[in-house]
Amino acid sequence: AGLRSFFMGGFECSTHKNGEGRRLDLLAATRHDEFAEADYERMMRAGMLTARDGVRWHLIEREPYRYDFSSLNQQIDAVRKTGIQVIWDYFHYGFPDDLDIYSPDFIERFASFSSAVTRFLVAELGPGIIVCPVNEISFFSWIAGDAGVFYPCSKRRGGVLKRQLVRAALAGVDAIRSVAPDGRWMFTDPAIH
Repeated sequence: AGLRSFFMGGFECSTHKNGEGRRLDLLAATRHDEFAEADYERMMRAGMLTARDGVRWHLIEREPYRYDFSSLNQQIDAVRKTGIQVIWDYFHYGFPDDLDIYSPDFIERFASFSSAVTRFLVAELGPGIIVCPVNEISFFSWIAGDAGVFYPCSKRRGGVLKRQLVRAALAGVDAIRSVAPDGRWMFTDPAIH
């Protein structure tokens, strides 16, 4: 089975830290975490039966390897009630505060997180999961590794960060496949200039 509609919508689910170190949570800022059902219903009335939406790693894994999925409750309930197809973003720029994105631990933790989230989503929603493990690898590498605008606010480390994110994405895909062999994944990057 493919995507349910040619046109799809999405909800901004960035959870990165800005240059001042302040955590942003766009699902909360737009109140989609509260109004997911109404948001999905509006999309479906417009003929969009597929949506991109996100999980918030920093809320789910507040302590290493301990997972609390309560931040997903509204979205899960809304998916069940509306029947919308969701492509889940696992890493949309944000990660737990205790992690160094350049460390080997980042890859290990992301793989474990990917496995845990996939297990949870399949248990709650059934098979056929679709995931974007790491959102916009090229863009994030540039803005966080070269431009220094997003945390970790690095300069001239975009290539290093991109390779790290690719390693994390591959580990995430392996973890997803180990839990949901029928799962599908996609990668996306913006077209700029």
